[in-house]
Amino acid sequence: MTGMSRFNIIFVSSLFVFVLLATACTQQKVPTARVAEEAHFAFWSSQWSEAKEGYAELTYRSPDNWNYQYRLGVACLNLDDLDTARRALEIAETLRPQQHDIALHLAETMYRQDDRTALFTFLVDRAESTQQSGDWLLLARYSLDLDDPDMARLAIQEALVLDTTDSPKPYLIAAELAERLGDIDGALQSLKIAWTLDPDNIQVQAMIRGLGEVPGPTMLGQTEMGG
Repeated sequence: MTGMSRFNIIFVSSLFVFVLLATACTQQKVPTARVAEEAHFAFWSSQWSEAKEGYAELTYRSPDNWNYQYRLGVACLNLDDLDTARRALEIAETLRPQQHDIALHLAETMYRQDDRTALFTFLVDRAESTQQSGDWLLLARYSLDLDDPDMARLAIQEALVLDTTDSPKPYLIAAELAERLGDIDGALQSLKIAWTLDPDNIQVQAMIRGLGEVPGPTMLGQTEMGG
């Protein structure tokens, strides 16, 4: 082999290595803000594979960012990658325990994994520690799904005792759960309270009619009217 041939081979090889290194460096230097922008758009548009890829990179760069972990978990849940979803959501819940949406998706992940023990432990501990109406209603819903009506009734009672809002939503959920339990009287009682809080609520009116009552003051007894 002539000297010129060796030179050409060395030159081409060096150029190839340079191109590879330059490409790698370019890929590594993609700004976090750009990765986040693309991941957020993919998440918003339900492009779950792209969202998963983007948030996996973001959580690698910023593992203590609860929102990245949460969104990675949601994307993986939608892709049925339950193990990855659970790991990400558990991290997010640890970083941001007050965020109800994280608890919702983590519970759903555990439910779909059929990990009943972990699900009940998580929901009971959360409800008892937060003492929030929404967390007790979440426990009630999954208790029904997992065929534990006694826990469901207890959780519904706790939720309504703890509710301090003027929103009919907790009573609507309680009514739905009570109806599933076959407790029509309990469902109607919750719906009547929901109606007094928001008489124009179409969902409340429809549910009351569905149980055979006519929404309006006449459905309330004298005691319920305060008379």
